Amino acid sequence: MKAHFGRIAVAVLCLAGVAIAAPAAEAGTGAITGIGGKCLDVPAGTNGTRVQLWSCTGGTAQQWTVRSDGTITAASGTCLDVAGGSRADGAAVQVYDCNGTGAQQWRPQNSTLVNTASGKCLDATGVSSADGTQLQQWTCTGGTNQRWTLPGGTTVPANGFCPDGPFGPPLPSEHLTAANIRDGYNFLEGPTWDKATQSLLLTNMHDGTGEDNVEPSDILRYTPATGTFTTVIPDAGSNGLALSRDGKSVLAATHDQRTVSAYDLATGQRTTVAAGYQGRRFNSPNDLTQGPDGTVYFTDPDFQRADRPDEMGGKTSVFRVRDGVVSLIDDTIREPNGIELSPDGTTLYVGGNATGRIYRYPVNADGSTGPRADFASLGGTDGGTVDCAGNVYQVTYGDGNVHVYSPSGQSLGTISAGPNATNAAFGGPDGKTLYITSGTPSGGGDSGDFALYSIQLNVPGWPY
Repeated sequence: MKAHFGRIAVAVLCLAGVAIAAPAAEAGTGAITGIGGKCLDVPAGTNGTRVQLWSCTGGTAQQWTVRSDGTITAASGTCLDVAGGSRADGAAVQVYDCNGTGAQQWRPQNSTLVNTASGKCLDATGVSSADGTQLQQWTCTGGTNQRWTLPGGTTVPANGFCPDGPFGPPLPSEHLTAANIRDGYNFLEGPTWDKATQSLLLTNMHDGTGEDNVEPSDILRYTPATGTFTTVIPDAGSNGLALSRDGKSVLAATHDQRTVSAYDLATGQRTTVAAGYQGRRFNSPNDLTQGPDGTVYFTDPDFQRADRPDEMGGKTSVFRVRDGVVSLIDDTIREPNGIELSPDGTTLYVGGNATGRIYRYPVNADGSTGPRADFASLGGTDGGTVDCAGNVYQVTYGDGNVHVYSPSGQSLGTISAGPNATNAAFGGPDGKTLYITSGTPSGGGDSGDFALYSIQLNVPGWPY
């Protein structure tokens, strides 16, 4: 969070429409195994052929590709499909020509494969592992007949980036203090951990410039092994960051263009994820997170709108974008800021910076959200993160603290950093290092003094 006030706004052109969202991860090609170690098997690739369990043979009938668009394809090129698009328990699971419908969309969740249209789990009938056991969809129970292992021996992740639990208490003590890694930056925000390179990406924002007083920013990389900070994406225009689920790009709330963007980590190429809502520019997207199905959720306060005109009618909102379509979640929160998903992707948390509340929303199988409820009372909320046990870490700007809550909303303790904390993310080789951005904002001329802090905790957590 960072606010600026100043000069008279000048007109800009309205940017309408959106581009496609960043893709979810691709698991590769091979066998999918379930109860009793049996393989998903399809005797033929023709439309309507039932999928079954069978002893693993390594044959083409047992070769499946888990794709980034949510589909699972057989060697024949047909898609894993719920017959007739049914949402009923017991509906047959078959193969069918790929058609892009919800009947062919599958989401890894809690070690299961959930059909996103029905919200039901891929299920071996009769809790059987016998050869020839047919597959169906059924209400998710967590039973062994609904647990699957993806190609290459990777268990369908229960919590995305998280290892299996159980987990103990997250904090070594009730009140902790993080250590300063390096200071001297103007305004740090949006840390996100890049596991592939064992490094932390974060935004350094500068004072506003130009006719509209818009704040330029760079994406930095901190590498703990060497202690070095480097600039990896100059002039990124970013605030909050989130690593994509496939680890190939970094999603960014980009206030420079009043958009949500994705930067390819290999090339630095920028792609627009969301450019506006109903033909109007956003205020200044601030923080964001991505669900297991690729849905991106983000907040749109007006802190970095600068001197550009308001196209949102005075509203500050929470949005989601999926398959290139931007949908409104809530436009009644004044200055929504930090936004986080529970590890299983079923609860969305939003901090109301100007309302003194943290809110939660249930997330449906299709990525939409249910009715809002209060989660905790906390003023001045900024960024935040979650750990693998579902505990919520909410940063408050005014006191430089990270407030930790259990999934039920019980206060577990605080972690203090610099005077004005902005965001937090987990990282490190074991995922248990909490990184915090905090410091003193600029009084002009890029005179801010922000630092990156860290502290080792007991439970691994989310990398943004």
